[in-house]
Amino acid sequence: MDMSVISIESLAISFSQKLTSRGFHKGSLRHFTAYQSSGVLQSNREVIGIVLQGELLIEFSDTQWVIETGTEFFLPPNVYFQATAGEHGAHFLFA
Repeated sequence: MDMSVISIESLAISFSQKLTSRGFHKGSLRHFTAYQSSGVLQSNREVIGIVLQGELLIEFSDTQWVIETGTEFFLPPNVYFQATAGEHGAHFLFA
């Protein structure tokens, strides 16, 4: 096995430990199929997450981010956003 490749499991475990150390007690794992979208969402809390596999496009009213495998992301509270998976779908963990 190529040790330069980080497994999804090790990314998830490491991120879960970071969540616990930051005071989060519950995370959610999601899978989006290719080009699946969340629709427009808003959270009254901050959201922190990591893409475990694939690619996720986060769109705000004035900007967009492409988040790739292994990249953590932060969404501020009280903003409208939409998340859309890339061509290979996306697995992501967030709290």
